[in-house]
Amino acid sequence: MTSRRDGLDPLQNNPMGYFVLSTDTLRGIRPDEMLTKDWTNKPPLFRHFGAKADNERTLKRLCRLGVPPALRSAIWLTNILRKARPNQTMEETYEYGTLMKVEVLDHGWDIVKKNAFPDQSDEDAATIPDFGLDPKKTEALLIEDHCFHDDGLSVRGVKGVKALTKVLFATHLQLGIEYCPLLPDLTGLFLSVMPESYAYSMIREMSNKSSYYFPLSKNQHYAWCKTFADLMIKMYPQAASRMKDCGALSADGLDPLFRRFFVTILKRDQVLRLIDIYTIEGSKVIFRMGTSITCLCIAYMTTSDFRNTDDFWRGVRRVAHSNNFNFEVLLRQAYGFNGRRYKRRRSFPRRKFIERVMEYNEQWAEKYTSSDYLELSIRPLGFVEGDIPIVLAKQASARLTLTKYLPFAYKDTKIKLVYSSNEHGRSLKTFYKHCAKIKHTITLMEVLQTGGTIGMFATETWHNSRKVYGDGECVLFRLSPDPVCYSWSHQILASDFSLDESSVGSLLSNEEALLCEFMVSKDNFLSMGSNSDGTSGLRLNEDLSKGTSAKARGFNNEPLAGNEYPEFDIGLVETYQLIREIDGKPIHRDEEIWNNMFD
Repeated sequence: MTSRRDGLDPLQNNPMGYFVLSTDTLRGIRPDEMLTKDWTNKPPLFRHFGAKADNERTLKRLCRLGVPPALRSAIWLTNILRKARPNQTMEETYEYGTLMKVEVLDHGWDIVKKNAFPDQSDEDAATIPDFGLDPKKTEALLIEDHCFHDDGLSVRGVKGVKALTKVLFATHLQLGIEYCPLLPDLTGLFLSVMPESYAYSMIREMSNKSSYYFPLSKNQHYAWCKTFADLMIKMYPQAASRMKDCGALSADGLDPLFRRFFVTILKRDQVLRLIDIYTIEGSKVIFRMGTSITCLCIAYMTTSDFRNTDDFWRGVRRVAHSNNFNFEVLLRQAYGFNGRRYKRRRSFPRRKFIERVMEYNEQWAEKYTSSDYLELSIRPLGFVEGDIPIVLAKQASARLTLTKYLPFAYKDTKIKLVYSSNEHGRSLKTFYKHCAKIKHTITLMEVLQTGGTIGMFATETWHNSRKVYGDGECVLFRLSPDPVCYSWSHQILASDFSLDESSVGSLLSNEEALLCEFMVSKDNFLSMGSNSDGTSGLRLNEDLSKGTSAKARGFNNEPLAGNEYPEFDIGLVETYQLIREIDGKPIHRDEEIWNNMFD
């Protein structure tokens, strides 16, 4: 396609060169046909197209500002073709959004329908495949409870239901897509601006570049969800902690983003705005806008919104539909544009970095999405044989209990002994030496008064430090007798301080409050869950011979050695490093994937 700067436009007098207008197949209504001054009704797509223009960046900016409803069918399809067919010329790509390709796309769809529905009875009997959703609820989820009827119009009882069913059934049968949780809602969104033939063509092209748009396997889906959770933890730890507490950061808890594409939490016009961006920028939109929307909404949510996953997303929806929620401002902050100019935006990892984390997480997902997952999740931790035998965690029953107490991501691991007070000496200096550069450790100790075993899971490297460190994944526990685990929680912290959960965010920004939590390690003691009055959830003295345990803020634990032994004598102390079963590498190497996060 030659630019307008050349004064040549082969489609100038060709009526077939005009873009095909959008059409709402689901509800049979006409879209707004007004165009903004940035867009044209025939190729090139936008007025800023030219030899000196950064076409990709300009088109992205215009899509972020919003595509006119009348042009969405054409723009969405050509955006996807730009990505799915990078070697195709711009002239050929733009043609697919014009009237000259309507017959081609319709003819292709007719062939697909004949193959998928050789008889009318086949079409009548067709149902919506589940694609990873609950098959009993898929149609109801698509038709009854999402944002297509924000404006009072419903899909129920109209031709749109059959259109949706035909496209999804044909996609399953002809393209062989078995698993794609995002597909049902995406198809519904496509059909709200285009005919069946265009929607099917969109899905076919997206499936050719699936890693850019959607996961096509259970492993990929869970890897994407875990990547989102990892980004939240790294970028917005306080918000992530609250989501974890109510289950909203689990793979199933992220359904509104990675299965429903925002349709259950945003208004219909807002979801369509996200599709404007999604068609050219792919899945990164889910990560960027998902983190931005949840963090913004959390600031306005109440304690009752954090009771469970369903309550959490209902709270997000309530805030997103309230007068306090300004979607335009949110887009400007997320993408850094103001009107026609770009401005500084919130830092967010580049696509290559996110893809690297996704690829890394697929190794994790391969284990945790297998049919044997339930069996794997309750196996005892494995262990690595060394020159020094393991004592306190030797029994399978002890390692099975440890499996239950570890955070979810570390359950399928082995333990390797790195420090033993019997072999290496009984002092903090020696303890720090053997734990140097090792993250994610389990420390067990024998309580001489009871013969029991207590311990802690630490997420950072134990070292002599003036600062408090660690995070909300730290765990205190008693292994025997009467095993019990105490995990840190925002909800528990709010209760300990007699505050509403909405006040915890400001509390955690207070340095004094931070000193009440997590890991403290000096030259004369180390502790986890220390309090402002000097007590700790678990505290060991300089030579690791004496210990104390009291209720710690955020953990809400009982004295680990028992209520009658707030102070106790310590026998053997052992510390173990976590080793991944997948590749035999130490867990602390996970941190390598986060290097250069914002480069």
